[in-house]
Amino acid sequence: MEPLVVRQGLVIPIDHLSVSFTRTLEGADAAEVARTTPSTVELRFDTRGCSGFDPEDLRRILAFAPLRADRRGTVRVVCGDFRSRIKNLAGARELLRELLVEALRHPVEAAPAPRPKRGRAGLIKHE
Repeated sequence: MEPLVVRQGLVIPIDHLSVSFTRTLEGADAAEVARTTPSTVELRFDTRGCSGFDPEDLRRILAFAPLRADRRGTVRVVCGDFRSRIKNLAGARELLRELLVEALRHPVEAAPAPRPKRGRAGLIKHE
């Protein structure tokens, strides 16, 4: 696998990318299903220690819901649209690239302010 070029001047090194292939084997004849069912590709990008992104970029990437970031800072995309592993891997790489570009375009939205609580003052009855 090669490094992923996100945009001009922004490349994800290969040591921050990992891939796995899975296949859902359902039905009575698993061997037949294995021959006819495409392999789904899960492509993961480990953001920890990746030098191409500044802290603000990483916040945007990790906050972007379609990238499905976990608490360790790994984002993942899945592609199973094609019958071939190679095409699914290419599709996953393109999907990751597109989602990263979109995430970097959007500012991180502030979390909504918490609702005020009554506290103890609301429990005291005034006579």
